[in-house]
Amino acid sequence: MEQEFLGGYAKGWWDSAKKNRALVRKYNTLDPEKLWDKYLVLRELLAQADEQTLIEPPFYCDNGWNIRVGKNFYANYNLVILDADKVTFGDRVVIGPNVTFCAASHPIHPESRFHDGHFPVTTAPITVGDDVWIGANVTVMMGVTIGSGSVIGAGSVVTRDVPPGVVAVGAPCRVLRSVADDDRVVWEQDRKSPSARE
Repeated sequence: MEQEFLGGYAKGWWDSAKKNRALVRKYNTLDPEKLWDKYLVLRELLAQADEQTLIEPPFYCDNGWNIRVGKNFYANYNLVILDADKVTFGDRVVIGPNVTFCAASHPIHPESRFHDGHFPVTTAPITVGDDVWIGANVTVMMGVTIGSGSVIGAGSVVTRDVPPGVVAVGAPCRVLRSVADDDRVVWEQDRKSPSARE
């Protein structure tokens, strides 16, 4: 009976997604204070995550095993990763709310989009370097690399590679400028001398 309800989805894909969906549901319904339990679910769900990984629920992904996150990874609410191909994040990556990574797409020609009883996908990996900040409501498309130290402005649609150390914005996303020393923030606690802290 289940096969009748698969519509245009391949049964092999549907079966492989069952475990993922159960883990995603478990993660999204855990008590937000149970950080260790959340990490244990992420460790089972993702290909790589460390104890400092924090993804605010709800979080959704297709497979999980194609996702690798570096140290001190943080993602705000409603992160979606369509990981039909590898999606790799470096260390100290910060992601705003409502961000989507699409490592999969469908053919442009309508006669190619439905084949052999299902909707085949085309895929390409996504790579995000170290120290990247991705603003709210950004969409990153398949095959894109975002260089280390760059910032992607809110609402951007990233369809091509972004070099390291730049601020890039827009739809389609384009480099606006380089990250400069003037962008540095000195936090108040860092201004105090060692003697003042004693």
